[in-house]
Amino acid sequence: MQRSRLRHGVTILESIHTAGISSVPKTQRSPYLELYALGREKGRLTQERLALDARREAIDRHLGSINKRILSLQQDMAREQQAEAGIKTPSQPIKTVDINY
Repeated sequence: MQRSRLRHGVTILESIHTAGISSVPKTQRSPYLELYALGREKGRLTQERLALDARREAIDRHLGSINKRILSLQQDMAREQQAEAGIKTPSQPIKTVDINY
């Protein structure tokens, strides 16, 4: 008889574990879960912010180099225009002669 009681107690314990019953009351379980979820979300957003900051810095560096390149090309074009302005072009077209063979 004693053996069957022990066995019955073991099956009760097994059924408690398989049913998902825990010692933490249900009212306390949800705030713990919410704290865990919020902590995970905070960590994820912090990592995302760091990645975005790094990306923003890379974009700013790239834009700076593009702006420098644009400025140097504009300066080169201005120099070429000044050099071309120094060369005088004839106001009248050049006279040509047809050669017949």
